[in-house]
Amino acid sequence: MAEEQKADGTPESLEAMKNKFKPKKKAAIPAEMLSDAKSYDDKLVLVKYLSEKEKDRVVMMVKNMLKGAGAPKKK
Repeated sequence: MAEEQKADGTPESLEAMKNKFKPKKKAAIPAEMLSDAKSYDDKLVLVKYLSEKEKDRVVMMVKNMLKGAGAPKKK
């Protein structure tokens, strides 16, 4: 069975595979969400949202905070 060829000679299925494995664009956090969180409940919802959507970033932030907390303070 011959695969369909495009004009540049690449098989159609190869293009589909490339599109499948392209990195997905992450949804950015709206600026309004950051600036409008004034009450405790709003801030709590924002933190929950961030921890669900940006797990890797939250883990790195906590690691960096803990790393900085263990270092001796300069006088």
